[in-house]
Amino acid sequence: SDRSVICAEIPCAIDDDIWRADDAQLSAIVRAAIAEFDLPPLHCVGMQVRRLPSVYPIYEQGFSARLARLEAWADGIPGVTTLGRSGLFAHDNTHHAFEMARAAASALGPGGRLDAARWRASRESFRGHVVED
Repeated sequence: SDRSVICAEIPCAIDDDIWRADDAQLSAIVRAAIAEFDLPPLHCVGMQVRRLPSVYPIYEQGFSARLARLEAWADGIPGVTTLGRSGLFAHDNTHHAFEMARAAASALGPGGRLDAARWRASRESFRGHVVED
């Protein structure tokens, strides 16, 4: 009850200025962002930095055609479906991933068989997901 934990994600590219920034510099970036939105100042008693090289999808021109081929390939594997940020190449939030999981479970019929048409319709609706800050 006497402390809070804040997780700050700072998108960057491997080996750019943000990636190479030390802990104090990253802390300053987070503090400045918090101040910009009139949130209470931080009293930081500890900090941990994790540099993850592959978290968010990077869209390139023509990705949708390559994605369609991958989805068709995955659809051809019995008992396998893909969902979530990485599985559907969807840039979204955690609550969207939960929605995807519920939709996948709802598309299961008797004996755990996937209703492919229902799941395909759900996947199309996920393309409208947008990150909510």
